[in-house]
Amino acid sequence: MSQLDKPSQWATGGDAPTEKQKGFISTLASSKNVEVDPSSLNKSEASAKINELKDAPTQNPDAGAGQPIQNPDTWTTGDDKATGKQMGYVAVMAKKAGEDVPSEMGKTDASKKIEELKGKTGM
Repeated sequence: MSQLDKPSQWATGGDAPTEKQKGFISTLASSKNVEVDPSSLNKSEASAKINELKDAPTQNPDAGAGQPIQNPDTWTTGDDKATGKQMGYVAVMAKKAGEDVPSEMGKTDASKKIEELKGKTGM
């Protein structure tokens, strides 16, 4: 077992949870119908709570992923070519919305387009 498997032993385990941890906990808690205040946890506790929630049975399968955990405008790789998954989501939703499918986009633009198309298509 490595130190990564023991969050309580992390040098930064007592620090506040990361934004990604808080976002993931909120998403998992929603799908499990569990109330959790991620801000009340430290990094170590957040990691343990994520593992606990991942193993718990899903109570609310309709709970969506919600908004991106980070603001796409602040991504350091936002100008890089969009991922295959992003372009796939854009293509499916654009077709459903009756829009033209863009041939190329950056990661940030693709993320914003996905959010826009979610609102238009209800997907």
